[in-house]
Amino acid sequence: MTDRLKLDGERFLPWEQNPINNYEHLHRYRFAKEFVTGKRVLDLACGEGYGSALLAEAAEKVVGIDIDETAIQHASAKYVKDNLEFIKSSMVQIAIAEGKLFDVIVCFEALEHIGEHDELVAEVRRLLKDNGVFIVSTPNKYSHSDQGYYCKNLWHKKELYIDEFETLLSANFKYHVTFGQRVYLSSNIFPLRNICSALREYVIEERKDRFVFVPPEKKEPLYYIGICSNLPLQEIFASYLIDVTEESYKNLAVISRIQNSSILKAISNYYTMRDRIFQPGTKRAHFAKLIWGIIKRIRLISKRIFNLSSDRSSRRKVTSHR
Repeated sequence: MTDRLKLDGERFLPWEQNPINNYEHLHRYRFAKEFVTGKRVLDLACGEGYGSALLAEAAEKVVGIDIDETAIQHASAKYVKDNLEFIKSSMVQIAIAEGKLFDVIVCFEALEHIGEHDELVAEVRRLLKDNGVFIVSTPNKYSHSDQGYYCKNLWHKKELYIDEFETLLSANFKYHVTFGQRVYLSSNIFPLRNICSALREYVIEERKDRFVFVPPEKKEPLYYIGICSNLPLQEIFASYLIDVTEESYKNLAVISRIQNSSILKAISNYYTMRDRIFQPGTKRAHFAKLIWGIIKRIRLISKRIFNLSSDRSSRRKVTSHR
């Protein structure tokens, strides 16, 4: 089943070994699941289908659309439910004729894959009920691309800054709320009994010799999530996704130990001193490179002479035994 879709970077696949990708995508759909109980839902650019299937656990009906025929065939074969349907369709010309059909429309990590943002939102408004909710996510262009958090994604056609994203939402809906999303390493203090407690969030930042507490504004979202409607929105809660397997944390701890090991520090110090003494482009560096090249050639010649002598010696021994 899984060999029908390739890990090519265009879409998320649940069997990816990258835990960060799993956290980001699964959290978005679980967040959206809070809005869909007993509702009719449209999932734009559903990809592999895992998100549509998750929403179908609570919704009355879910329709997932994707422009890729292979993805639709895969999803239709893998996720079989009475209230779940997959259709091959573009997002800017959705292959559903009747309007005002859906209570909730979701569009996760697809907006940036096309340049026709206005056309997409126009289709959303055509298909969304007057009291419906549109939930959409997209990368934060500043932290995602400008700051080089990721290499340039060849599949992305048009990423947005926060003001561009919110302008798109406010131009088409009377009400909207914007959330940020990013995977952060954290400590979780939680009640063990049925105790009601408000959530408090503390933010720290690593400095040269220690961690210090900083304002919450220091958090820079990697993704934006917009919740939009033409009716006032009910209270929406922030949420946390917790990975109880801790595999990523354990791997990070191993990497941290390696980075702090005396051997790695010695190697790092060697290269730091080498670069300071023999700065690239200087005569000193050129001379050192020349000397090192001569030394390597001498060693290579010496090795060949030694091997040649060994061969001759072996031949003499064989001859003498004869």
